[in-house]
Amino acid sequence: MSEMQNKDLRGHVEFLQANELNSISYSFGDLSPGLRAFELTGTPSSDSSLLLNGSPLWRFQEDVIFRSDIEILILNGDLVINSATLCRGDYIFIKAGEKVIDFRTHNGFELLWMSNGPNDWIIGDMASKACIASINSINAIEMPWMPSPSYEGRPAEEADPALGVKILRQDPETTAYTLMTRQQPGWVDRRLEAHDTWEELFLLQGDYLMGTTGIINGGAYIFRPPTRPHGPQATHKGAVWFCRGEKEIDFQYSNIDWAQDQVDEYFSFMSKQESEMIAPWGDWWGE
Repeated sequence: MSEMQNKDLRGHVEFLQANELNSISYSFGDLSPGLRAFELTGTPSSDSSLLLNGSPLWRFQEDVIFRSDIEILILNGDLVINSATLCRGDYIFIKAGEKVIDFRTHNGFELLWMSNGPNDWIIGDMASKACIASINSINAIEMPWMPSPSYEGRPAEEADPALGVKILRQDPETTAYTLMTRQQPGWVDRRLEAHDTWEELFLLQGDYLMGTTGIINGGAYIFRPPTRPHGPQATHKGAVWFCRGEKEIDFQYSNIDWAQDQVDEYFSFMSKQESEMIAPWGDWWGE
């Protein structure tokens, strides 16, 4: 299965809260490795994104290969893959068909698991003959925030300086991207925006006004098909997002007459709240 296919099988998820999901029994191919899975979007036979929990000392003792490309972001705990120990904030990409021979945890974990194709695990002779995957991790927390680069429809000089970006991965052929964004307190965009790519968003911390959806908080998940308009957008105390798309993002803007009232009401409402920034998986803000 080539990277970033079958996205048409995923429906539009404008908003769900990860900490309100029920755990499901999720079969990886013919295997049941004892993981607790919270399904964000997709199905086992197509692209899917899961929130996975593993108990302390969980171990998968067989050699395994993944039928599809896999992306992992460690939210809490640790995960050992091919003798590489991943910790909170580590991001990795494992190419389809490469072998994992060491798959376990010391303290348990909570992570985002994103399959770019069927979520099948393969063991046996096929796995034994595969090349061992090289685990090249990037710690998303330790990376510096950079100004937004230029994108079609939004040149770098037009990007709000209150917006920071960390590019975790961009495929040189498909331009598929994985990145993080940070909006400083008080950031606002009163326009509707749309993109030619689908986009997948996970709010790691903060509060956010997301158009007519209203106020969402850390742990919110969104999957939008291409060309789906959304906005206006704003944040009171700041926000950090994890973001993915099937090709380099573009920006198509339009204006709406009720945006100013929505933004004003949001900031008025939030100014009366005394709660701290919601960060279910700790601080991702950085310097």
